[in-house]
Amino acid sequence: MKKILFLLGVILIGAGAFLAWFVPRAWLATPNEPYATKKVTIGEKWDATRAAQELRKEGVIGSEFGYRIYAIIDKSADKPRAGSYDLFLNDSYRSIARSIFRGPQRDEVEVRVIEGLSLMQEAEILAGYKVKAEDFYALTGDAKKPLANEFRDSYPFLSKLPADATLEGYLFPNTFRVWRDQLPLSLIEKQLAEFKDKTSGMVEETAKQDRDFRDVIILASIVEKEAAGADDRKVVAGIYLNRLKKGMLLQSDATVNYITGAGRARPVLKDLDVESPYNTYKHKGLPPGPICNPSLESIQAALNPTASDYLYYLHDDKGRSYYARTLEEHKQNRFKAYGE
Repeated sequence: MKKILFLLGVILIGAGAFLAWFVPRAWLATPNEPYATKKVTIGEKWDATRAAQELRKEGVIGSEFGYRIYAIIDKSADKPRAGSYDLFLNDSYRSIARSIFRGPQRDEVEVRVIEGLSLMQEAEILAGYKVKAEDFYALTGDAKKPLANEFRDSYPFLSKLPADATLEGYLFPNTFRVWRDQLPLSLIEKQLAEFKDKTSGMVEETAKQDRDFRDVIILASIVEKEAAGADDRKVVAGIYLNRLKKGMLLQSDATVNYITGAGRARPVLKDLDVESPYNTYKHKGLPPGPICNPSLESIQAALNPTASDYLYYLHDDKGRSYYARTLEEHKQNRFKAYGE
């Protein structure tokens, strides 16, 4: 009888010691200060045993055994979902098990793309979200390769672009909320969908004018960079169309800046001497592609410009516009604007 009582005592003491060790770890533990986390990747079709091994290896829990015992009590612990998790070190088994049962949390981010940015500038923005430039250009295209064919198939306005075309000009500017883990594809798709929505009916309207929609977007991209305000956009668009009709050089500073990346309001002589089809001081007609992603206002201005007989324009340092019909008038405006 004494032996039985002794054994029962040992068992009770052992059980008590186990519960004293197990209960805090299972339900009461809180993360270590200052709440350090560890990234843990859970694989497909893992059970609690395999998850416990990984959690112990990464230092998130102190005991595989304890976690496996907890999984007997809480069946959700035996159904971890694959993915990457940022887990608190030494958190309770319950908290850890529930986290990996719910699945990895997704981080939604807000990306603001303003009017007039080029592909290169958008790539720079995305770099702040840990998106590699090469991943972005693999979809949009760049000087080395064209845009991804999947977009041509999905968006009719891209289907007739030249074989070497990129998405320059077609990534509509706006503020977008996207899942961080789906960048850059999700952002590009939202921009293209926005472009499709905002320009609905414009392809047909362009055809009625006996113009090419791509030419409208190219012109709009120049207007976006050159014009100073809503009314000025339409006048400037009309001036460029007048110059095209007369076979004159466009002489757009913005197209030169697109090549040089200098961003000067008034390019210097060495900029104007750059050899490139985008240098509209040396090559007649529109450049081979857009120079930025224009706003809806600039696209509308390029599609429905203000009719005039102006052939020249300039803006002073305060953004005031000066228009001229002749070169002599243009020289007079230059003197008014710059004193030269």
